[in-house]
Amino acid sequence: MIDLLVVCNGKGEDYVAARVLERLRARARGLRVAAFPLVGVGERLAADEVEVVGPRRTLPSGGLTLHSLGSLWRDLRAGLVDLTLAQVRYLRGLRPRAVLVVGDVYAQALAALVPAPRRVLQTLVSVHHGGGEGVGLRWFMEGFRAPELALLRRAERVYARDPATAAWLSRVGVRAVCLGNPMMDGLEAPPLVPRGALEVPVVALLPGARGQAAASLDLMRLALELARPALGLVAWAGESLPRRPEGWVEEDAPFGVAAAWRRGGRRLWVAPGRFAAVLASADAAIGTAGTANEQAVGLGLPVVTFPVPPFHSEAFMRNQKRLLEGGLLTCEASPERVAATLELALADEAVRERARRAGEERMGGPGASDAIARELAAWLAG
Repeated sequence: MIDLLVVCNGKGEDYVAARVLERLRARARGLRVAAFPLVGVGERLAADEVEVVGPRRTLPSGGLTLHSLGSLWRDLRAGLVDLTLAQVRYLRGLRPRAVLVVGDVYAQALAALVPAPRRVLQTLVSVHHGGGEGVGLRWFMEGFRAPELALLRRAERVYARDPATAAWLSRVGVRAVCLGNPMMDGLEAPPLVPRGALEVPVVALLPGARGQAAASLDLMRLALELARPALGLVAWAGESLPRRPEGWVEEDAPFGVAAAWRRGGRRLWVAPGRFAAVLASADAAIGTAGTANEQAVGLGLPVVTFPVPPFHSEAFMRNQKRLLEGGLLTCEASPERVAATLELALADEAVRERARRAGEERMGGPGASDAIARELAAWLAG
């Protein structure tokens, strides 16, 4: 029998679930834990040797089905309905001892089909979003709506991502608590470039892991060509390395770097699998990602972002801005505007201080995974 079924629905949610389960398994050895990723195939969970179960498939939107009508249509053509029905049938047939949901209202609704005590780790929605814009299909992703509140009230415990959200949920009848944000765990790493080792600033480039990554990186690189000389460290998550840009020449790649290019006083290093080390090296970031942008701000880095539809849309960017406030600097998707905004992030101490304050308030520090795992272990032992 499965002791704990973890239902999650996104790349960021897979990361969070893996962090919490790592700590839980260290505390409760012999516990049978299985994870059911509703989005994608659970590569991150499998890499951490978590048992991955259930019908799953990678769809064109990469989990952003409701972010636009175009994404919804592409996922429908790729078999979204059949996949969802198969997942519903699978969940209705499961009988675990307990369920942990890591995700939004969609994951909560499907997990409610399992007749078992349920806890929820809501990593997506915060009261800092201000209820969002309430437009179209994104309505459920930018605030707590009545259907989600009904599901949360039926959960034995809800772990909110920040204290303000936990307090608000408690006032509306949800058994909520904030033990921190697991997104900030696992980010300790020695830098690829020791601070002060270079005479130029280091900029983390976070193009994301979805379909926009290549186009995002191209624009980031063009912005670096216009900005002051800097080292751009690319936290690359794609299956194959990006090609050397025209006008850049190869140079010897240091340890931990898969490709290194130079153009005048500017350098570009591609470092797959070294996300934490990239952030530990950086003075600022340019990002078109979800979780990665939040983690960078959480470490006190100002993050410059721009829209790259359909995955990193204007609506997504505005919603992320409401969440991260002064930590996120938005601009138009042009090399000139990105370069100018990056200069603010690097040179304006008031901008940098706002980013530090936003990171502390909106993301918090490390330790949440262990705190949540401690509670889960006691719950499952009871």
